[in-house]
Amino acid sequence: MIQNNHMRKFSWMIGAAVSVAMGTVCLADITGKVTLTGKVADADTAEITGIKANPDCAKMHKDPVFMETVVTGEKNELANVIVSIKTPQGKELKGGKAPAAVLDQKGCVYAPHVLPVMVGQPVVTKNSDPTLHNVHTLPLDNNAVNKGMPGSATPINLGPFPTVETFKVKCDVHPWMVAWIRVLDNPFYATTDDQKGAYKIDTTGLPDGDYELVFWHEKFGEQTKKISVKGGKAEADAVFDTTKKAEAAPAGGIKETAVAALMTNSAQKCEDGSCCEAPTKAAALLTAAKAK
Repeated sequence: MIQNNHMRKFSWMIGAAVSVAMGTVCLADITGKVTLTGKVADADTAEITGIKANPDCAKMHKDPVFMETVVTGEKNELANVIVSIKTPQGKELKGGKAPAAVLDQKGCVYAPHVLPVMVGQPVVTKNSDPTLHNVHTLPLDNNAVNKGMPGSATPINLGPFPTVETFKVKCDVHPWMVAWIRVLDNPFYATTDDQKGAYKIDTTGLPDGDYELVFWHEKFGEQTKKISVKGGKAEADAVFDTTKKAEAAPAGGIKETAVAALMTNSAQKCEDGSCCEAPTKAAALLTAAKAK
């Protein structure tokens, strides 16, 4: 047995040496980090007092829970930035079939706070809490979902989404619960972490060449960087400045407000008790909003 273990270890070392020599071990990625400068609004990082006030939610947390609109590290590293390759005009960037993305309701917050997915990718939401939640998506160009989920509810498939779009997800039971889904047309994307503001995009299947890298944040909008991918590798950092106006505002605004008002104020009720509206009225509102 000892001899076999040594033989396996030796064979692995030989294989690894050959792989290094052939250049197959080094993984190719687009990497970088995102930081923030300027003063952050107190409301974007405030403690969520609603959790304390709700007994069902409060008992799931020993420590205070804070808003995730702006999450930064010790050196102002910015989390929850979705970084993606912009598909060049007239081209198509393909990747393997993506597994289902998961949006959880855990501790009376959505996890993750921002969720990048591909067009056509299954998007499942589940409720890991023992209390009732209501999943309410607010897209304009994709199908919306507004459905109550008790703790024992079967996971719901929110997607797949056929159209590129960024939209908000909320819970009508717990108004502080907010998440964002960003639907993209290729698989080359990642989200910055909450420790170093770092991201890493797997470039497997991405042809070398010049691309535009898009950095999106729910509060600070979009900014772009030009990169050259060589050997599947590239690096790009970004800095968001709170004192500057975003180049592209987050999805929502007037249209989202109008849709939310319609859905919330409706006298109709879905079978599960959540607020909803007749499809014809919702469709009419969306059509009018897009025409503005």
